[in-house]
Amino acid sequence: MTNEASRLSTISTSLIRKMFEITEKAKREGRDIVSLTIGEPDFHTPREVIEFAYKAMKSGYTHYTSNYGIYELREAISEFYNLSPENIMITAGGSEGLLNASLAFIEKGSKVIIPSPSFLSYFTYAKLCEARIVEVRTHENNFLLDPDDLLEVINRDVSVIFLNYPNNPTGAVMTYKKLREIAEIARDYNAIVISDEIYDRIYYDAKPGTLAGFDNVVVINGFSKSLAMTGWRIGYIVSNPELLDPILKVHQVNGVCAPAFAQKAILDVIRSGMFDDVVDTMVKEFRKRRDFVYGELSKYFKIVKPEGAFYMFVDVEEDCMQFTENLLDFGVAVTPGIPFGSWNDNFVRISYANSIDNLKKAVERIKNYHDNSRA
Repeated sequence: MTNEASRLSTISTSLIRKMFEITEKAKREGRDIVSLTIGEPDFHTPREVIEFAYKAMKSGYTHYTSNYGIYELREAISEFYNLSPENIMITAGGSEGLLNASLAFIEKGSKVIIPSPSFLSYFTYAKLCEARIVEVRTHENNFLLDPDDLLEVINRDVSVIFLNYPNNPTGAVMTYKKLREIAEIARDYNAIVISDEIYDRIYYDAKPGTLAGFDNVVVINGFSKSLAMTGWRIGYIVSNPELLDPILKVHQVNGVCAPAFAQKAILDVIRSGMFDDVVDTMVKEFRKRRDFVYGELSKYFKIVKPEGAFYMFVDVEEDCMQFTENLLDFGVAVTPGIPFGSWNDNFVRISYANSIDNLKKAVERIKNYHDNSRA
């Protein structure tokens, strides 16, 4: 017997988390598994951040803050975008910001446009809000949403469009020009764009554009990826105050506020001038890993070279679930493509947020599987 609400009937547990649990179970059984599944930097939170947090806790940053967050941190973040602190709300992680914005703007029964492939949570948010999902295929355009394709599906029934560049699971990066076109199309149809820019600091060649400052856009960002702080839960929203007001109605009963000591630690990191150095050090290492994995696996599979984040979406030319299951027997865990939207049955996501030694081991095992399966 279950009393689960009907709104959850079409929602399943994250396949990413399932793969993580399967991998952990295999490791407990003594199997040598290299996991390329989880989406977080393998770096520890920088020591400087931890020390700033410790000082903040000792000095009393252990209580509620404003629902909007510590003003000085909002001020520091607003300078990234040349906007006002009134455009910034701190949230308990980027995920809370995404859920809050979804609940604030997705009408029951409305249409929600999601490019495929996209991060799996967007589909969950739309289903929780009992909306109708409209997917737009991006595979023939290097995983970038084409404004012309958007025009073919958008109408007045659309409440929200989800964007995610740099993209999870593909690493695709979109220019400001194309992002602007999409925001302007959405505005014409009175639709809100939720732009998830959590990977904006992790890019290699083409710098990502941002939609911060558009009156119909809610930008979601945070420090989980850029400062390797996934467990600290510090995200933020950038939008105009008119859109932040309905988001606050959800945030004040959901996240309430992000941890005060973590907010203060990030503020001190930004003020100290070391923020960019920390990010640059990680990105330099991610670039080496991307170049290695792409250089090796592109000899065997079809891959669009990622320009941001730390993922690549690989066309393995066979059922992704079968591929994933078989590859686990060779000692490598990857994520099947199907949670990321339609048309992804033959794709897997590889996260190269792992040490170069582990990546070398994993690549060799993937090659062995490829050769054995085609022998």
